[in-house]
Amino acid sequence: MERPDLLRRLDLARGLPLTMIVASAGAGKTVLLQQWAAAMPGLAMAWIDVDPEDDDPMRFSRRLIAALSAVRSRVGGLADLSALGAGGLGGPFLDHLTAELASFPETVIVLDDVHHLSNGTLLADLGRLVAALPPNVHLVIATRFDPPIAWSRLRLRNRMLELRQLDLAMTRDESAELLARITHRDIGAEAIDAIASRTEGWAAGLQLAGLTLKFQGESEEFVEELSGSGRLISEYLTEEVLDALAESTRTLLLRMSVLDVMTAELVDHVLDRTDAQQLFERLEHESMFLVAMDPHRTRVRFHQLFRDLLRYRLRAEDAPEERRLLGAAADFHLARGELTPAVEYLLRAREWDRALDAIMTRGSDVFERGEMHAVVRWITAVPEHVRAGRLDVQLELGILVGMQGETIRAVDTLRRVASDPRATPGERVIADAWISATAQWSASPDETLRAAERALELLAPEPVETPDLMGLTAPGLLRTLATGSGGRSHFLLGDLAEAETWIERALATDGVAYPPYRVGLLGSLALLHAWTGRTVGAELLAAEAIDTATSASLAAHPIIADAYLAQALVAHERGRPEAAIVPLRNGIISAEANHRSQLSWIARYEAALVAGLEGRFEDALELTELMPHDGDGIAPASGPPPAPAQSPAPAVHDRLVAARMSALRRSGRAEQALRLHPVDRRGLGSAPSIALEAVAASLALGHVDAAKALLADTTDRFRTEQPRGAVQRLLLRGWAAALEDSRHAALEFVDAALERAEPEGLVAPFLESDAVVLDLVAELEPRRGGLAGTIVALDGRRSPARANAALAEPLTDRELEILGHLPDHSTAAELASMCFVSINTIKTHTAHIYRKLGVTGRSAAIARARDLGLLAPLTRAGHRRA
Repeated sequence: MERPDLLRRLDLARGLPLTMIVASAGAGKTVLLQQWAAAMPGLAMAWIDVDPEDDDPMRFSRRLIAALSAVRSRVGGLADLSALGAGGLGGPFLDHLTAELASFPETVIVLDDVHHLSNGTLLADLGRLVAALPPNVHLVIATRFDPPIAWSRLRLRNRMLELRQLDLAMTRDESAELLARITHRDIGAEAIDAIASRTEGWAAGLQLAGLTLKFQGESEEFVEELSGSGRLISEYLTEEVLDALAESTRTLLLRMSVLDVMTAELVDHVLDRTDAQQLFERLEHESMFLVAMDPHRTRVRFHQLFRDLLRYRLRAEDAPEERRLLGAAADFHLARGELTPAVEYLLRAREWDRALDAIMTRGSDVFERGEMHAVVRWITAVPEHVRAGRLDVQLELGILVGMQGETIRAVDTLRRVASDPRATPGERVIADAWISATAQWSASPDETLRAAERALELLAPEPVETPDLMGLTAPGLLRTLATGSGGRSHFLLGDLAEAETWIERALATDGVAYPPYRVGLLGSLALLHAWTGRTVGAELLAAEAIDTATSASLAAHPIIADAYLAQALVAHERGRPEAAIVPLRNGIISAEANHRSQLSWIARYEAALVAGLEGRFEDALELTELMPHDGDGIAPASGPPPAPAQSPAPAVHDRLVAARMSALRRSGRAEQALRLHPVDRRGLGSAPSIALEAVAASLALGHVDAAKALLADTTDRFRTEQPRGAVQRLLLRGWAAALEDSRHAALEFVDAALERAEPEGLVAPFLESDAVVLDLVAELEPRRGGLAGTIVALDGRRSPARANAALAEPLTDRELEILGHLPDHSTAAELASMCFVSINTIKTHTAHIYRKLGVTGRSAAIARARDLGLLAPLTRAGHRRA
């Protein structure tokens, strides 16, 4: 029956972002929303009946996309972004979704039964979605209890409608009308009063009471027992209804209750009938708690409360029949290739082996579409003692939890298989190869490297027979995986030459034809090139990785993170921090999507470099704060943005320390930088980046002899970090020579550094050095041009604003404008015309400019302004740089 007042309140709330309907099971939430939808046929509506499996954000996002696609199909293009949610929907998905929704017609999104969700990240993202909804979209959430989402801001601004148990409770008159409709007769006032009082307007209770009266007839005994019963009203009334039914109808309802979503074909198959569609119509006519799930009523379900009580009764009376029916439902779905409902039925039937067999048929789409969460949930629903007898299942579980970023659990599971005496060589190869694949999640790359070596040793002599797990365990794919993972392990250990050899070898294997592996390996090689300053190669490799990902529909897959981080590092090395922002953000999102902690640390390192290049040294220091690592003397973190749970691997740790030292030195705290790794510490400089920063800190303090001694001790440590390492060493030697007043030698060293840096466009090593070095570059710039000119133009000390502020008497905005026109050789009359002032005013401003710059004429003013950085320097051809 309709509730016009409630429907009117729902309709008036369409201009608000959110409607919350919070009430117990059977309060009429779903029926109310279905009536509202039916009353608004012209209103676009996307409806999701939420179930426990929707805790998987991939599944939820795909269901949301499918529902919205019924309104506007192009929203389906969001599917790829849902892989980047890091446990929820994720920022990229939400951003693109809200942008798409802005172009929708007026639309209502209904999320029914949200109480099934327990994923905190997903729920938080729903809160973010509501906050960002465009005004043409309204979200309705129906739930049995309030989700843990803060709605206080919406409440304070009266921007949400809330309907609760009391709002949905039926009045005495509504109760009487509902009872009359169900029983098809008038009910006595005493019975109505008793039922309305006992049920407190609860719709399901009224419906159950009506069914009891319908089948038993109105009796004083029923009314008295209802009023005096201390049992749960739902339990009492359900038993009354079931006991009053004909035995055939009761048995039918009990058997149907095992099914989740019912179609006529499914019911006919499971119950061996041919009239399921007519059965649905009869049960709905008899108010038997049947809920339609689509407008055409082709998919129906029992009300959850009624269904659960029916299931409880069936299990108590005939558990074997329940299992038989569940198995028949699973067979129905398996025959149609519908794996998800089939597995759910098999798990409920406790047919563990059949469930595992079905689960193990999943292919590589689990990995490619990011659907690991659902498969892990299925496997872990099987008792552990059953799983223990299936090494293939244990291997798949280890692979999947590793892909999700649960490194410790993954490695432990895979090691148990590798050490199991029942394991075949093929199973051991799989275990070791996938242990090696956790390199980018692990703080111990030496262990992942050993696993890669073991896997390759087992694969080397002759082909090994391996079980097929998700299409990812063929020997060729395992060889590619182990070789590439070994390369990443070498990289994280700081052995860059070996890392490059291994990754290039992996790219030459047959398994690289599998697109995710090719994308990942190209990205890793690009990152390695960028790490050492080979920006041209890095740029090409990263572009190839991204192009491959795009063509293989992997553009939003986490595997692309390395390529994005390589692009960001290239932008930094070329002195373009603004160009690093987008790829760095994409890299962070991709790395965090499956919790690859080492890539997240690399992203923090790159963010610190960008901050330092922009002069934000405190931000750089915050990003490089670390917990103590092997006695490095770095203070514990206290307040920076959340860092990955795993410690950084050695190579990443060393770069973070070096970036921290650089930020301290460049912000005037060279002594503090040097204390991180004192120059007399035994073994200092095992990491080239730290050694170079120790030299720079010593030079900044004027300790030239100590710096030169340390620099001489690092000669052999830079062979794998070329050309960046070579450029840095030359700059440090030039800096030291300048401090010793060897100007000619200093210029030669800096000139050689420019020569080495030019092919790759390396600007950052110069900007991150010192004013002494930058002055030497400026001296060489008129002769060299090219990269030297770029460095001079990007020298922050030489920015017009900073240069003007450094004057004893800064130029006014008008004077700066006129100064900018002086190199054009414009006459006073032309200048007056361009500036819309009189000639006398131009002459006055020009005189002020000469006085403030300490010169007496135009040519001298231009030269002085270029020296100070107030005007752009000349290129080699004698023209100003744009």
